[in-house]
Amino acid sequence: MSEAQELLKNLNSNDLAEKKKSIFKIGDLKVKEAIPTLIQLLETDSDSVVRNSAARALGKIADPDQFDTILEALDKALGDPDSYVKANACWSLGKLKDKRAIPSLMKMVDPNQRSYAMVGDPKAQSNTKENEASAKLKEEGIKFSDIIVSAIKAIGNIKDPAGVPALIKGLEDEADGDVRCASAIALGKIGDESAVLPLIERLKMDKYWYVRRDVAKALAKLKDPRAGPELAKKTNDMYDEVREHSVKALLAIGKPVSNILFKLYLADPKNLKLKKFVTTQLTRDEILQILENLVKNEKNESKRKIYQNYLDKIETQT
Repeated sequence: MSEAQELLKNLNSNDLAEKKKSIFKIGDLKVKEAIPTLIQLLETDSDSVVRNSAARALGKIADPDQFDTILEALDKALGDPDSYVKANACWSLGKLKDKRAIPSLMKMVDPNQRSYAMVGDPKAQSNTKENEASAKLKEEGIKFSDIIVSAIKAIGNIKDPAGVPALIKGLEDEADGDVRCASAIALGKIGDESAVLPLIERLKMDKYWYVRRDVAKALAKLKDPRAGPELAKKTNDMYDEVREHSVKALLAIGKPVSNILFKLYLADPKNLKLKKFVTTQLTRDEILQILENLVKNEKNESKRKIYQNYLDKIETQT
């Protein structure tokens, strides 16, 4: 008996541990023949870990010839009473990368999919939803946004602009920074320009540095010059990673924000990436034009003198 045959046989084993182990290995080995049984387990098994493992295995196998059947089963699993089954069904739908999953995934980007539990009371996680949790539980308990984050990541992996409204909704989720981070990264993957202004607004006002960092990452993917002014401000953020990724985003946008990049270069001439942009992407005439504008518009006297001195130096060069 081959290994695959042995694993298939174990899916019907009365030994629960053996069954779970086999499901996991079947997913890793992508045993297509297991799909009908995995779907049956996902739909009917009383053990939530078995259903959870089956949902994830289906995403790992992702057999194109059985997409319709797998898609239908995973879509149905989004209504499972167990939160981990739901989260892994979202993950697997993201692995399938089928646009037909978008409407169902968008419904999971919903605060009501969030749950709370007090320390030492994990069973409460599946029972205390956002709309049922007391203010005290929200403040003192553990927050679980796994389903929402998994759905957001799946939408990002599918890369269908139809999912953007749900991601923007996630970007505005004030209850959980992880949801906002996942939304920003997913919006960057999709690259739809309708996300630019919401991302700029989030960069401007989010209180968490890691959200600002991930928004900057997304804006680097979108490469929209409208983000330039706010990214420029975040090059002075108190956190290193926010500053670093804001500069990277500006460099990704490139020449449309050359005035900002040149100012950054003058403030930090040892920055090799900024120096490379200035020396390889800008002509002498473009540098002169930027400097003339800086001299004209700068209100700070000391900065204006720096720009004027640099301008004089460039003009005297042949």
